[in-house]
Amino acid sequence: MIDNLMFIDAQELLMTPVNKPQFLVDDLIPSGVSIIAGDEKAGKSWMMLHLALCVAQGKDFLGHHVNQGIVFYLSLEDSIGRLQDRLFKLADEMSFGKLYLSTKCASLADGLIEQLTRIVERMPDVRLFIIDTLQLVRGSDKDISYANDYADIAKIKEFAMEYGLSIFLVHHLRKQGDSRNMFNRFNGTKGITGAVDTMFLLDKENEYSDKATLCIKGRDLQYRELTIRFTDFKWELISEKTLEQISQEHTPEIMFTLIDFLKERRSWRGSATELLEELGDKSVAPNVLTKYVNQYRLSLLLDEGIEYTYRRNHSEGRVLSFQICDGCDGRDGQEGYSR
Repeated sequence: MIDNLMFIDAQELLMTPVNKPQFLVDDLIPSGVSIIAGDEKAGKSWMMLHLALCVAQGKDFLGHHVNQGIVFYLSLEDSIGRLQDRLFKLADEMSFGKLYLSTKCASLADGLIEQLTRIVERMPDVRLFIIDTLQLVRGSDKDISYANDYADIAKIKEFAMEYGLSIFLVHHLRKQGDSRNMFNRFNGTKGITGAVDTMFLLDKENEYSDKATLCIKGRDLQYRELTIRFTDFKWELISEKTLEQISQEHTPEIMFTLIDFLKERRSWRGSATELLEELGDKSVAPNVLTKYVNQYRLSLLLDEGIEYTYRRNHSEGRVLSFQICDGCDGRDGQEGYSR
């Protein structure tokens, strides 16, 4: 029992060197608990076995540098024969570094964490545990609730944090989609996605396609999307986009034209109709331009050092005003947008 709450002074925290999270795969998979979900037969297990081989051998994974270490893969839905067949197809050599596989383990309720702890204490160089699948270590006797889902992940997370490990959980998607948030498609309650550190969603174009999008969201890395292709039993990287790149792709072209115009003029004031005339653009209506400007005023415009105000009065009607702010031109001194 903890008798007293432990606090750290905020000023002391600011001056105290604190190590940043370590990455298993640079800029892709941090230490802690990650979870990947996708439709049945989407290729999650192929991806996880390939990841296990890459970490054991110190080879790049999906175009990112890997920090080599010992891997334990709990493939609980497979037989030893099936795992051997997959290794035949994935591996071109006999030297895998340190990769160990098993098709059986205890459940969380019956001592799984104790089993994993004994492994780490015998082999301190372990970097990664893969549990395929999460449901098979949770048991089937628990009620589905936020509290139960969160508590199960919390046990795994506490173990990962104590030993500085990466643990990857394989999970499933529910059949019903969610147009507002793709990560709400993970099976179970939000207790699962709320407790893990990083979420991976493997979204195939269709059942028969060899292409998919790997969407990644986490506490220690920026949201990104990887376009990948399944070739020779491996997922390979085609392209990668950060949140900023994705946002720019969906930004109307008129906004970039406006930014270029304002950077030359430094300031401008008038109606949306007058602004479109000076821009020489007839692709959007004045009211649509006003909507776009308001939509992007606190993101794209502010990032480019452009302040925007809007007024409506009887004499002039609707007036849009723009001003370049010399003290905040661009974000943190970085270059502006790129197309």
